Amino acid sequence: MAASSSPPPCPEYQPVSARLKALRERAGYSVRALAQDLGMGNKFSSYSFYEHKLKKDYLPVDLVRRLVPLLSERGDPPIAANEVWALSGVIPGGSDLNEGIERAARAQAPRRNADGTVTINEYDIAPHAGSGAIVGETDSGAGEGHASVAAWHMPRAFVENYVSDPSALVILRVSGNSMEPDFMAGERVMVDTAHRVPSPDGVYVLWNGLGVVLKQLMLVPHSNPPRIRIISINPTYPMDEVDIADLVINGRVVGKWMWK
Repeated sequence: MAASSSPPPCPEYQPVSARLKALRERAGYSVRALAQDLGMGNKFSSYSFYEHKLKKDYLPVDLVRRLVPLLSERGDPPIAANEVWALSGVIPGGSDLNEGIERAARAQAPRRNADGTVTINEYDIAPHAGSGAIVGETDSGAGEGHASVAAWHMPRAFVENYVSDPSALVILRVSGNSMEPDFMAGERVMVDTAHRVPSPDGVYVLWNGLGVVLKQLMLVPHSNPPRIRIISINPTYPMDEVDIADLVINGRVVGKWMWK
């Protein structure tokens, strides 16, 4: 009997990285092509992390949400949407699917409390104000798929003076010295993870394919296609310039705390 040439379905007991790779190959995608269709531009190493270095049990919900329309109904046998959603830990099936998606997304969102405060989670994926951290268990979404290490309780009215919707806020810790003196190692920054377009110019948290970095971004005037300058405030670090399509932005820094 001739062996089947079709890639086998990916068993649920396999690591999620292996299951993702099996679904990608079954769908006929190369790593580079899937990264591009996910909006990661030519930085396919950002996607490759999930297949080769991720040690979490599940993929971030937002990533899986983008994978579903790309992988579903492709391959032999055709990939079911529930197979893709299972990579996020969502229980497949009917209304349970939608409920599970929303529950997973809400689990990491800031909580509005009855006493007029909002709870914002801090995650231990410190953005390096330098060349970038080598991270073994993080991903390209700041706070996505990570356990909270602390909970910050702040007056909701105060937060909403600066951010109209606090539902996407996270707290991250700065390390490294490339953004000194404006951002010192150990300071905490508040990041709006819903703000992933580099406009206006400002300080953003980026995924550079190796780690999470804190950098100042500036649109290059009259560039076509649009290009972005990646600037370190510390002048001993070089400035970089990339096409906007090659940026993977996790969010915009909207506040910071420091000790005097």
